[in-house]
Amino acid sequence: MTDKSSKPQIKDKPKICAIDLDKEIIEALQDRGLQCFNGSLGSQVKVPNSARCDTHPVLLNFNFPPNLHEYDIVIVDLQDHEPIEYNEIEHTRASFKGSEQYILLSSYPETIFDPRPFSASLLGKELQKGFLKKETLLIVFSAPQERIEYHSAVVTHRGYHEQNSVEYALYEFIPCVHTVRNKIGHNVVLSDITGDIGSLIRNYIKNFRYLAVFEHPTIWLSNERKTVERSNFLPLLFNSDNEIVGFVDFLFQPTMIFVFPQIVNKKKEFLLEFIDETLPGIFPKIFPYSEQFSWLKADTYFLPNQASLLSRKELLYNEYTKTLAKIEEEIKENQAKYKFLHDLLTETDEQLVKSVEIFFKWLGFTNVINMDESNPEIKEEDLQLILKNGLLVVEIKGIGGTSKDSDCSQVSKIKYRRSKERNSFDVSALYLVNHQRYLPPDKRKNPPFTEQQIADAQSDERGLLTTYELFKLYFKIEEGFVTKEDARAALLKYGLVQFKPSNASLLGFPLEVHHKGKVIILNIDNLPLREGATIIICNDGTWFKAEVLEIQVNGKKVESIVEGEVGVKLSHGVQKTSELWLQDIDTRNS
Repeated sequence: MTDKSSKPQIKDKPKICAIDLDKEIIEALQDRGLQCFNGSLGSQVKVPNSARCDTHPVLLNFNFPPNLHEYDIVIVDLQDHEPIEYNEIEHTRASFKGSEQYILLSSYPETIFDPRPFSASLLGKELQKGFLKKETLLIVFSAPQERIEYHSAVVTHRGYHEQNSVEYALYEFIPCVHTVRNKIGHNVVLSDITGDIGSLIRNYIKNFRYLAVFEHPTIWLSNERKTVERSNFLPLLFNSDNEIVGFVDFLFQPTMIFVFPQIVNKKKEFLLEFIDETLPGIFPKIFPYSEQFSWLKADTYFLPNQASLLSRKELLYNEYTKTLAKIEEEIKENQAKYKFLHDLLTETDEQLVKSVEIFFKWLGFTNVINMDESNPEIKEEDLQLILKNGLLVVEIKGIGGTSKDSDCSQVSKIKYRRSKERNSFDVSALYLVNHQRYLPPDKRKNPPFTEQQIADAQSDERGLLTTYELFKLYFKIEEGFVTKEDARAALLKYGLVQFKPSNASLLGFPLEVHHKGKVIILNIDNLPLREGATIIICNDGTWFKAEVLEIQVNGKKVESIVEGEVGVKLSHGVQKTSELWLQDIDTRNS
């Protein structure tokens, strides 16, 4: 038997109109005894406009209460929902009075009919009728702005005739709609707002995901002849670019309009806390059932220890804010210091040449000449690296695709020209390219050179290299896999320039891989492999080290081996495509 006494008592106020809120949130509000109308701006519809001449009638499918002006709170969630299938019956009026009927048309190439901007315009008109003329709340969870052009027709006994098109925007229901731009992100910061609203937002700061940004509305001061930001508009949340992503607007006092970003996973909790704990103390007329207890939050009625706890909380938050600001500043300084590494992957022309120049100087080349700066009239090589025993000329390109044969070979002409000038064959040449620079580097073709281009480079005694390999080289050097001396020497090699682990001998690739890569079969060729040795594993994108835990030959454990097929147990798993290097003993002990 159900205990009917456990059902919540329905409260007279506030009356809530929930537009496109999730069902579980509406049920949670109703469980608190709140009157909650389940409304909608309408569902998007998949319209079968597959051919050029296809046209289908469509109807707005919004749902607003007929007495919206009597409601106290309107909550509108603009989050996107999956479109529903088109059903012609649902888009045909069963009965109609009069001789002319106006309909909307969805025509090819439109396949998704979105009624929400049109419905939002109608909602705005309903709000103007009375809702905005008394103490009410409009709460909005934002989403990307949508502007839709609608095409209408009038139907008579003679057929239908198309009318002029009209355009509506999704945010038209908000009075004095602000400029809205679509932008997506997760990082938001709270404005300097304090009190219960500030505390509430701070508790959910990590759950916000913004899909739109708003401009601060302005007004014209005729007496001062200037435009200023409207003071009855208060930003609540900013993104990392200092753009407004949440705000409260007092323009239509006593109505207040709150706009928040979307809230991931915690929207129900946020909204319930907002309605249960935050709003009643600010709007006692809307929440009369809470008025008798709101005074308990005043400091006059603090419980024992509450003042000191709140003080500690505020102190901790201030310390956190200062520490966070310091770290943010350090992040900016670090980004500026190492910007040249990102420039290697994104830039072209002078900026790319400059980033390579900085890299080569970091690599230990003491005499790097930027030819664009020192000899701008010479349109040949981009960099000259003066060596102890010669000269390295470097041609650098940043391109959207991959290199042509002529791009790769151009540096050969420069090499021979410099050799002739120096009357010496001590000139080396390197073609360096930031290829497919609009793609993430790991999605690019690596290496981007054809077999013929590599063979030609070997024949012409010049090198080929990508800036992505330079980017990865920086971290291989910092992690101790490659020395700067070996890296500088590799840049003078012919063909495809490759950077190998320093102070290590090549073991090759595993013949077999077992137990998630931690047990492998290797063929050792005159190399002293012993238990406790360090193996450098070179995968395509990452290098790491593993310790030799055990060695077996013909199923028997041995401490070391120099020649033959052997089973090796490692501390980390490897792939069959991993290139393995045996680190020298002296290097491991250093």
